[in-house]
Amino acid sequence: MLYQLYSARQRRSLAVLHRLAASGYNGSTPIRAPIIFPPRPFLRYLPLLIKGPAVYQQVFFRFFILFLSITAAGFTTLSSPLPAADQTSPVDRSRPQQVLEGVELELPDGASAAGGTLFIPDVKARRLWRFQPSNAQNRWRALGEGEGAFSATFYQLGTLYVADSAGSRILRLEGNRLVPWVEFSDGARPNDLVVDIYGNALVTITREGEVRRVAADGTIATVASGLETPNGIALSPDGQTVYVSLYKPGVIVQANVNNERIGPFTELARLEPTERGALADGMTIDRAGNVYCCGAAAVWIFNPAGALLDRIETPQRPINCVFGGAEARDLYISTFGGVVVQPMRAYGVAPNPPMSGPAAHPPGRPPTEIPPTLQADLNRVYYREGHRKLLCDLFVPQHDASGMPAIVLVHGGGWLKGDKTKFRPLAIKLAQQGFVTMAIEYRLGYEAHFPAAIHDCNAAVRFLRTNAAHFNVDPDRIYAVGGSAGGHLVGLLATAWDVPELQPTGSIVALASNTPVAESSRPAAAVVMAGPMQIATGSVADRSHRGQESNATHWIGASIDEAPQLYHLADAYEKISSDDPPILFITGSKDNPERDHPSLARLQELGVRTGQIIHDGATHGHWNRAEWMDRVVADIVEFLQQ
Repeated sequence: MLYQLYSARQRRSLAVLHRLAASGYNGSTPIRAPIIFPPRPFLRYLPLLIKGPAVYQQVFFRFFILFLSITAAGFTTLSSPLPAADQTSPVDRSRPQQVLEGVELELPDGASAAGGTLFIPDVKARRLWRFQPSNAQNRWRALGEGEGAFSATFYQLGTLYVADSAGSRILRLEGNRLVPWVEFSDGARPNDLVVDIYGNALVTITREGEVRRVAADGTIATVASGLETPNGIALSPDGQTVYVSLYKPGVIVQANVNNERIGPFTELARLEPTERGALADGMTIDRAGNVYCCGAAAVWIFNPAGALLDRIETPQRPINCVFGGAEARDLYISTFGGVVVQPMRAYGVAPNPPMSGPAAHPPGRPPTEIPPTLQADLNRVYYREGHRKLLCDLFVPQHDASGMPAIVLVHGGGWLKGDKTKFRPLAIKLAQQGFVTMAIEYRLGYEAHFPAAIHDCNAAVRFLRTNAAHFNVDPDRIYAVGGSAGGHLVGLLATAWDVPELQPTGSIVALASNTPVAESSRPAAAVVMAGPMQIATGSVADRSHRGQESNATHWIGASIDEAPQLYHLADAYEKISSDDPPILFITGSKDNPERDHPSLARLQELGVRTGQIIHDGATHGHWNRAEWMDRVVADIVEFLQQ
């Protein structure tokens, strides 16, 4: 409670001090952060401390001692954990809830998101709505009117799957038409569904107390039975655990996923009952593996161990929820009064791109089809930080060669958005050139501040080096490639691989027992594509000095004036040394080629192999565009093979 008496600026200062301590800061450099005076309530009630009853004096004395202990911890040892602005909750309450407007929703249920598009089934109105915020002329469009009582949707592999409860079937959206996929011949009515990255659906059948699996080929099997009113259903980000909400008892149960059978189920969490009961309804998962379940009066949020993180109250009873929006960190909550949008500090799990067929060859964009010459190992856990599992997608050439080179790919997005699938086409193209490629997710800024992201990147290199034999990788030829913010992280990988504060503090996964974890995260070479090497100086620092809201301020969690040490710690240019690996810079002529010049000059001065390739006419992010993909791949391969 004492912590909540501080102002927002003071709380941010305490959070900065705590992160400095966690990153290994030893206090040798002055901290330019606001001085934390006692909060105003202490001063307001100071007369009570002097003239009031003895019990008041005792209470104030205890609070004052607690205040002194926090302040002393912050300015001397920096060793005691301090609350970091409610970091355990993934809810962003700095922005208000909003209600989607534009159409009258009679009873919305399990929505799903595809990029910035939202699909909302209206059970009572018997229609499916498509909501596109970016389309000013036609934001709302009704689909499948009168064709069924749609209770849930799920977007995966470029396809929208729709549960038609009244029709005892699952449909798929093709263009603007709903087409039947499978029907339940016994008249079972599907309630909710989730679809894995390979196109296999798990469906709750509430009345029969079952979960049924619909394989990608349409084969139907009952994989769990004897459940009391199964309702919502969700999969963990790695696809290894299924969660089911039991409506009447208000319990969330979990089980390991198996194609033949699911179970045994164990209890993960229990919702607090109201006068109407607990009413455990629809569910979703965030990228950190936290479980969201709609209850009688709120959306409950539990971590993967079942600990309650927060509750989101809504104007009317919530029914189901899903992450969406341009950055995948808006929680859309279907309620009895419409769809409520709750801003979050968490991110939704990105759908898997199409892996075959026409959908994997979108017009004007590089293909995501995985050729038979590559073995795909998707959603592999490479690192654990507490309950958080960090995932990667690996692509391994299918031949008998041993000692293959490997590349860790780090996506961009301003440190605040994006996901590992953004580098799917690039990962496939490079794997076709004989590299084992590893496209990683890392913790983004609204989930965890710096240095979490670089901890994850260092862990990825060490994971590949630890498991080199498993993937037929040469541990001495592990490279790193990143674009934009991912380029900065790769630059930091290459220049700060020997900085202890930037090394992971969690558990790097070893796939074979008794395998020692590799100590070095130094890449053999790095390719920085339009990423800023300078953080404590240059344009990133200038925006922060001027008080402008910037991605770096959100990512680091403070301005450069409040936490200069963190900006210096994140600066790749300042850490350039003669023992760094070769670094290539790739950019477009319509981007900002000059940003690379200080690093190029410094590397050349120290005798480190380097260079810059400018693609004429290319803009920022051109490495993800079809017309530039082959050129970018050729330049990367030529540099790494030298």
